Amino acid sequence: MSPTTFEQLYQQREAYRLPLYSARQVAKLTGLAASTVQAWTRATDLHGALVQPASADGLSFLNLVEVHVLAAIRHQHGISLQRVRHAVQFVREELQAEHPLAQHQLETDGVDLFVRTLEDDNLLINASRRGQITIRELVEAYLRRVERAADGFPLRLFPVYASTPGFVPDGAPAHLVVDPRVAFGRPVLTATYVPVDVVVDQYRAGDAVLDIARNFNLPAAAVEEALRYELGA
Repeated sequence: MSPTTFEQLYQQREAYRLPLYSARQVAKLTGLAASTVQAWTRATDLHGALVQPASADGLSFLNLVEVHVLAAIRHQHGISLQRVRHAVQFVREELQAEHPLAQHQLETDGVDLFVRTLEDDNLLINASRRGQITIRELVEAYLRRVERAADGFPLRLFPVYASTPGFVPDGAPAHLVVDPRVAFGRPVLTATYVPVDVVVDQYRAGDAVLDIARNFNLPAAAVEEALRYELGA
């Protein structure tokens, strides 16, 4: 299904809010344990959920992006869960963000979390310290794998998953993409939007990688990456 057709069905970005994924699917796309995703999307007696699920039935693309960003914050940069909670609460309340980790591009110096202001791209608000202002030059390779619209709304995710060699965002390929406007949010090949499971099914049926690549007009590296995602390294 083309992006245009899907947009006709779900106007005003509603596709991004549909419960398209289970916790297990989100875990696979982000290289996390399913128990971690469940913990981050579940409220407790002491704390609300870090990521508010789209519904009791599942998680949305916006939730997927939030978990992706949270994985970067926690595992790539080692930010404490307490600081993350402070930042999420600040952005949710002060900036009126329904999905703080998806709607605002958080950056970090390894200690605190910052969000850029709309007035000055070089000016950062320290979200984990309740709004202190600072100026920093920060580049986050992991967070650049979220493609955003001009207003910051997340449009597509190039997942970093457990089978990605070295789990290094700058070196991770972008052969796979998740876009809720395409194939109902299933991971697809970036170049052609062919669903990953279609490629994998042909491989399981006995087709060689090069034959599959020719069939779908894909580079062999893209087919291999689809197999790594689905079947592991």
